[in-house]
Amino acid sequence: MDEQLAQIATQLNEAAAFVTPAVIRAARKSAAGAESLAAIECAINTIGKALVLTDLSIDPEKDAEVLREFRKG
Repeated sequence: MDEQLAQIATQLNEAAAFVTPAVIRAARKSAAGAESLAAIECAINTIGKALVLTDLSIDPEKDAEVLREFRKG
């Protein structure tokens, strides 16, 4: 299980690096792209809620910094 979680973490980090504001805007221009973005959002929301509901500690400052960096892109 640890190996699989590590692989998922790596894949999510790679996806996060790829899914920039420009990629999102471009994807929204097609039905298939918009559908893919909705599926990604659903999966991320499910994982996020599961982590929060199982007592994961949250660092609001780190989250804010990640968001600031994303918006620069």
